[in-house]
Amino acid sequence: MSHAPLLATHLIGALLLGAAVVALWIADARIRRARDCGTIARAGRRAGWVAQRVLMPGVALLAITGVWLVASYYGGWNFVRIPWLAGMAAIFVFQSAWARAVTHPHAAHMRSLLAGTRDADPVTPALERARRKPLVRFGQQFEPALFVLAVALGLLRPMHWTSVVTGAIAAALVAAALAFYAARPPAFNSFNRDSVEAEGSR
Repeated sequence: MSHAPLLATHLIGALLLGAAVVALWIADARIRRARDCGTIARAGRRAGWVAQRVLMPGVALLAITGVWLVASYYGGWNFVRIPWLAGMAAIFVFQSAWARAVTHPHAAHMRSLLAGTRDADPVTPALERARRKPLVRFGQQFEPALFVLAVALGLLRPMHWTSVVTGAIAAALVAAALAFYAARPPAFNSFNRDSVEAEGSR
């Protein structure tokens, strides 16, 4: 396959991955804000559908075409000497490892906690603890930040490792800040409804 169609296929894989990252981030946000088991279950099912129908094809296209491009046009293993390309490959490998080590086990754990619950049931303490785990919250923000970083590396193609490392640190800091912000309780939780009604009656 010539370079142009190979690159086009690679870009299609990147678009699929980007769409999946955004959709999964939205699903995670709904799960964080949910006040009943039904909302969490529905968001989880949507996330599973996106992972199977959008994320996996995108990852497969990126992996196949990425290896092909590197082998054909970037000298095989010599790509490790090209900072922007090595950085993109490292991000791809890291995200795949993170998904296997954190994301997939967390999703399976949430499904097990939801088993036997009804849609109208309030969020259980076990579900609340699971969805508030710091590592999970961080990953929910870090994966989109890493995708943005990978796109930036592909577009800007910096030839200095300092730029790549600085970008990775910035992505981690942004993700940590967003995870901290997302962990804050919603404003409506800071007041008890009964107390407000009692105050209004007085």
